[in-house]
Amino acid sequence: MLQPQIKKCRRVLITGAAGFIGAALVREMLAAGWQVSGLDDFSSGWPGRLPQHSEFDFFETDVAQPRGLERILASRRFDVLVHLAARVGVKAVLRDPEGCRSANLRGVREILRGVQALAAPERPRVLAASSSEVYAPSREPLRETHPTRSTSGVGRWAYAASKLRGEQLLDDADLWSPGAAAVHLRFFNVVGPGQDSDSGMVLPTFVENALAGAPIPVHGDGAAQRTFAHVDEVARVLRELVEHPALPGGALNVGGGARTTIAHLAQLVRAGSALKSELHYIDPRSLCGANFEEVAFRQPDLARLSTLGVALPAMGLERIVQDSLERHAGLCRQSSANPALKSPPCASPAS
Repeated sequence: MLQPQIKKCRRVLITGAAGFIGAALVREMLAAGWQVSGLDDFSSGWPGRLPQHSEFDFFETDVAQPRGLERILASRRFDVLVHLAARVGVKAVLRDPEGCRSANLRGVREILRGVQALAAPERPRVLAASSSEVYAPSREPLRETHPTRSTSGVGRWAYAASKLRGEQLLDDADLWSPGAAAVHLRFFNVVGPGQDSDSGMVLPTFVENALAGAPIPVHGDGAAQRTFAHVDEVARVLRELVEHPALPGGALNVGGGARTTIAHLAQLVRAGSALKSELHYIDPRSLCGANFEEVAFRQPDLARLSTLGVALPAMGLERIVQDSLERHAGLCRQSSANPALKSPPCASPAS
């Protein structure tokens, strides 16, 4: 069987390169022999995540800066653009939902502007981060064809609305070669070491509190169900998609099969830590506002991803939790020894 030819000096541009998923993808692509350019404004990413590597260069800028991305795309030939830069996390969205919507959509529009300025043969393939938040509620695993929320959502749902509208803008653009339409990466709970609890993400919040001996905050009764995928496995999935010889466009679920309730996740974190924090059950509306809507069940149907021949994330939940605990503690020790080194939030043990 003939194997697809691999182009030499393949180059990828990754926006949000200093972010949680972006930094993992930078490492993965470099290890696979790609030339990698990264873009980030450090609004939520950390400089310490970026590698020192001969095949990596970096642009410190906001993807939404007018014509900034256009200049970068014109400066060299990119085979692929992976757009991961965004305002993410429930806390960030609730602080400024309309600012989140505006920033995310301006980023997509600048990508379209930059790609459109190139001659058709020079245009990179675009894979852009979307979110499982775009889906309407369901008690069944979510397929890419499942109904979605409104593009005019407000409050917490401004983020989902911006991601869904971004998908539409990419789909409507008359820029893509046949068979090379944009891919919308609908991520489901990507977790792992180095994730920032300041965003409001559940596992890093649990890990940080457990390592400090502080109560672990569980929303409601903890019965909400989620699946989790380790960031290193997700980065490998993304690399396989980038290298796929016939990747179809459109929506694509990306996540793992490690399914659990939030209460059980908290118990696993507590069991894996030395200080045995108590679980503290709280009404999320007391933190997030009276209109906060908790999603009871969210699980991806990964059949489409599987049919592409991609190896699905397979790391078990216990291993994900233990890796997050051990490596978060290690990062905090490094930060303590070298205060100039940016790290995840590291609290002192509670007295």
